[in-house]
Amino acid sequence: MKRRLAGRHHLLLFRSYLYLVVGLLMVAIVLDYGFGKLEEKQQTDDERWLVTTFEVIERDLATTLPDLRHAEAAALGEQIGIGVQLFGSGDIATNVAPQERITTLFDESGRTSFLYYAHSIDATIRLGPVAESQESLLLQLLPPIFYLSIFAVVGVWLRPLLRDINQITQAAQRFAADYRKPLSTAEKTTELTSLAKNLDDMSSRLSALIQSQKELIAALSHEMRTPLARIRFALAVMGNDADKKTQEHIAALNDDVQEVDSLIASMLNYARLDHPDLQMNWQEVPVGPWLDRITEKHQQSEKTLSTSVQDRLEAIRMDPRLMELALSNLLVNAFKYADSKVRVTVARQANEDVITVEDDGKGIPEEDRDKVFKAFTRIDDSRNRETGGYGLGLAIVARIAELHGGAAEVDTSTNLGGARFEIRWRWRDYNNY
Repeated sequence: MKRRLAGRHHLLLFRSYLYLVVGLLMVAIVLDYGFGKLEEKQQTDDERWLVTTFEVIERDLATTLPDLRHAEAAALGEQIGIGVQLFGSGDIATNVAPQERITTLFDESGRTSFLYYAHSIDATIRLGPVAESQESLLLQLLPPIFYLSIFAVVGVWLRPLLRDINQITQAAQRFAADYRKPLSTAEKTTELTSLAKNLDDMSSRLSALIQSQKELIAALSHEMRTPLARIRFALAVMGNDADKKTQEHIAALNDDVQEVDSLIASMLNYARLDHPDLQMNWQEVPVGPWLDRITEKHQQSEKTLSTSVQDRLEAIRMDPRLMELALSNLLVNAFKYADSKVRVTVARQANEDVITVEDDGKGIPEEDRDKVFKAFTRIDDSRNRETGGYGLGLAIVARIAELHGGAAEVDTSTNLGGARFEIRWRWRDYNNY
């Protein structure tokens, strides 16, 4: 199969190359032949005109008395509109050789004169000077026509390829936006049908795989909550009649159950945010009350949480439910790694709204900053409840920022010395949105 596909691709490349080379060669041959014929015809016509003119003048002067020949030459020049002069053998510095018959001269102004040796009167006839002859317009246009024809040939060759590439690109963009709609481009292409067919098949398999995985995760998450609720209820019943040591074990088991429940909630949130049908609920949200309500939920007695809102920034446009989830995840992460201080700032910088969460912990190494927002990526490998996580919190933050048309970033806090997380998205005017 691979050999067959490789053979088709090589055949397509060879056929395209052959078409281009043969087309350009044919155009060059036709234009070169036409150019030669026109130039040859023009030179032949010019030479015939000169010879005939000089022969007529020579015959006329041969029948004229020698003393009157100069006056007759001037009169002939007036009749034909071109100066005619007669020179004896001693009148010019260089005589025209009899075997050459016609010699061309050019003056400083670029005008042309022709010298003709007349045997019958043993003299040289000068015809001219005449202005420089203008080249044929067609001859002048031949070079640009040649280059334009190259563009035409290449354009004819590339047009179906570019059309196919455009079809495949647009379909791939639609597939990236909604994985449930596989590519369907093979029937719409002409030159890249084999490639389109392969991409269509691959997208169908990917779509089925992603869909089944998401359905499996969602189903498992929902189904696991029922036995967890039963386990929690059973532990509560057992704890009523248990001794102190057993109650401690039950409390530890309850913590484990709560941890699993939190993991399930995170997985459901992440799966929900990655669904193509998710609708954004844009609202103009007052910053102060919204921020106070969220920070009040996460305030801890052993660590300090401070907030700051930029002056005159009264409201920002966002989806308050999703942005609350993102800020909550950032606060949980900050409190987990902070030594004693966490700070939240909301500001508008240029044309962007920015939410910043800083802490005074150890921060995140620069080499790890590119991967902290990836799902199931954990910088801290420990599994204890104090520092261990699921690797989904920051991935949810990045996804929510993306849904708002922005991005999540991480750097070092210049104020507190720990990590600084930012959510940036483009500011939208509520009245013009």
